[in-house]
Order: sequence, then C-alpha cells, then structure tokens
Amino acid sequence: MRALTVPDAPGAAAAPAPRRGRFRAAGPLAVAALAAGLVAAGPAVLPPAVALWRLRAAADDPGALAALRLPAAADPARIGAEIDAAVAAGDEELARSFLALAAEQGVPVAPERQERVAALARGGAGRALADAASGFATGEAAGLPGMAGAVAGDLIGYGDLRDLWREGGRLARDEPYDALLLGLSAAGLALTGATVLSLGASVPVHAGATTLKVAARTGRLSKPLAATLVRSTGGLVSRDAVKLALAAAGRLDLAGARQAARGVLRPGALREIRVLGGETAALRARLGTRGTLQALSVAEGADDLRRVARLSERMGPRTRAVLALLGRGALVLGSGFLALLQGLWLGLAWCLAVALTCRRLGWAIGRLIWPCRTA
Repeated sequence: MRALTVPDAPGAAAAPAPRRGRFRAAGPLAVAALAAGLVAAGPAVLPPAVALWRLRAAADDPGALAALRLPAAADPARIGAEIDAAVAAGDEELARSFLALAAEQGVPVAPERQERVAALARGGAGRALADAASGFATGEAAGLPGMAGAVAGDLIGYGDLRDLWREGGRLARDEPYDALLLGLSAAGLALTGATVLSLGASVPVHAGATTLKVAARTGRLSKPLAATLVRSTGGLVSRDAVKLALAAAGRLDLAGARQAARGVLRPGALREIRVLGGETAALRARLGTRGTLQALSVAEGADDLRRVARLSERMGPRTRAVLALLGRGALVLGSGFLALLQGLWLGLAWCLAVALTCRRLGWAIGRLIWPCRTA
C-alpha cells in the first residue's frame, strides 16, 4: 500500500528566502561601514605618511631635509627666544641668521628685537681687539677676532707649544691630562713645520686644526667627534717624543720641538686630523668662526661637516639659525627613522585595506543587484 504524499503548501519551500535576503543585504552594509571607517581614518593616516615619505626621499639632501622640518620648528615664540639668546651672547651673526630665517618663513619679529640686533654691530669694534688678544694668549676664541688671535698664536708655534707644555707636562708627571688637547697641539706643531716648508700652503688645514682645538677647549666639540679624535690621538701618543718636545720647548728651541712633535702622534692620527682640519677650514670659509664651532657641536665626523657645507649652499645666511633650531636633525633622519618606517607601513596598510574593501564592496553590491540563482 503506497503512502500518500501530501503536496507542499504553496510557498513553503521559499520560506528561508527572506533570511538569505537579509544576509545578502547585511554583507554590503558591513563592507560599506568598513569603507566609511577607512575614509574617516584617511586624513589621520595619509598626510603623516606622505610627509614621512618626503623625509625619506630627502635623506641624502640636507637642504631639502631641513626645509621639510623647518615649518614645525620655526614658530614665532621659538625664533624670538633664540634671537634674544643670541643678543645676550653677543653673537650678531646668529641673531642676523634668525632674522633672515624669520623673513623667509614669514614669521614676524618685533621692531625692538631688530633694533637690539643692530646695536650689536655698533658696539663690536671695542670687543674685537680684546677678543683677538685673548685668543692669542689663551687659545679661546668666541668670534672672528678671537679666532684670528688663536690662529696667529698657533701658526707661529706659540699656542701649540703652550698647550703641549701644559698637557705634556701633566703626562710626564703621570697626572690627569687632556689627551685630545695634547694630540691636537702635537699635530699643530707638526703642521707648523709643514706650513713653513710649503710656504703657507698648509695654512688652511692648520687653521682648521686650531678651530678643532678651540672647540675642544670650550666644550663645543660634539661627544662622538671628540671620542673619535681621542681614539685617534689618545692611544697613539709617544711619551718619549712628548718628553723630547718638552725639553726642546724648555730651551725655547722651536725647531727641535717641531721635530719632536712629529713623533708624538702616529702617521694615521696625523692624517685624520689633516682631513678634519681641511673640512673644518672649508666650513669656516662659509660660516665664519662661530658658525663652524656651532657645526662642530652637532657633527660626528668629516661626512657631517660636508653635509653642513651642502646645507649652507641652500640655506645661505639662514644656515646657523637652521642648525640652532634643528641640530643634527638638519643633517640626517636620526632617531626618528623607526617612527618614519612605522608611519610608512601604516600608510601602505591603509591603501591595501582600501583596495580590498573596494573590491569586496563592489562584489557585494553586484550580488545584491544581480543575485545568483541556483536550480
């Protein structure tokens, strides 16, 4: 006996259809919500990523790197404070550099500040003579006259002999001594002999070495650069040669002191000082004495000094102000490199998410408009 089959009620098989329709409609809504979230996040993600990409592209161009970083640092309050500090220190060059930077960035400077900068030039004649005499006697130089006095003292051998006598005497007596000053003084005496033999051709290199010594004496030499020079000179000093140089200096025998000074440092150390002295002299021709000392406070080697020279080609009189505001950040990407990579990856991740979301949204909308029909 066959079982009777009751035919399905009309529409019974189509009952689940509304649920599938709801699922089909919910898919595009979820993707649309995700797309809206990505669009909202775009202004927070894209501009920093673009800025970081530009910084990465400018990593090998100090002028372009500084130009990208300046707008965030050159605010009116900071520039005003830096001008006041330069005036208080009597640094007319730096104050005028900030005025030039303010004009280029469109930052207003109060007329009273401009007048104080102008007043520095009117009172500079009396200071120049005193600075030159102090530079010759002590080797410390703040401006061009003081550096001229220090260079004059070193070129004739007096300044290097003075420092060699003081630091070398401490070494001979087993007292704490400044290895950097001792090494630079010995190199200076050796360069004095080279200057005489070359009829003055070595004067720029000698003047650069003197600038290094002034920076070391006044604490304006960056720690990495000072450490490099100490490694080059401190471990390569010959006590016997120092004693010979001291004996010659005690007899006022400058020629004998020069001869002995050549043996104080090994040839490799002297070559490195020559290279740094040459780069320092080239920079001094561009930035002046104070500007070179400022560059030596942020540079970590000869490559950085060359970067400062490239920076000065683009920035001109604004170079010192740029170095004061950005420091080593005007030359290299520095410690922000990790943040730069994170920002770039975040920007790339956003772009990938947008692409995938657009693909998914298009597919979902297509399914909604043209639903797939199955048998």
